[in-house]
Amino acid sequence: MLYNITADIPKNRLYLTFEGSFSDDEAKLVFKETLKEANKLRAGFDVINDISEFQPATIEGTKVIQAAQEVLVKLGVNRVVRVVGKSIIGQMQFRRTFKTFGKVAQTAATVEEAEKMLDQ
Repeated sequence: MLYNITADIPKNRLYLTFEGSFSDDEAKLVFKETLKEANKLRAGFDVINDISEFQPATIEGTKVIQAAQEVLVKLGVNRVVRVVGKSIIGQMQFRRTFKTFGKVAQTAATVEEAEKMLDQ
């Protein structure tokens, strides 16, 4: 599993990129890294989440994804744009868990398109 998690403080934006699938232990590591980066941002931050190469997580991994989403909501996430790809199940997994918190994410074909959506 490859991942990249970065906070862009001037833009008040969190970038998440997930490729492949991750084990339950990797999911917990990603959760910690996501929180570390999100805590650098102000309430009202936006998220670009590139899951275009993501493969569905295990049941435990799904719980970790949901926990991370819950914390992002509590930290004051504003808009979320997901860069989606071929994995319909991966998209559904993220969408289903995020709806639990009354949030809906927009989708984009590329990170560049997501940037334009949030910059408007």
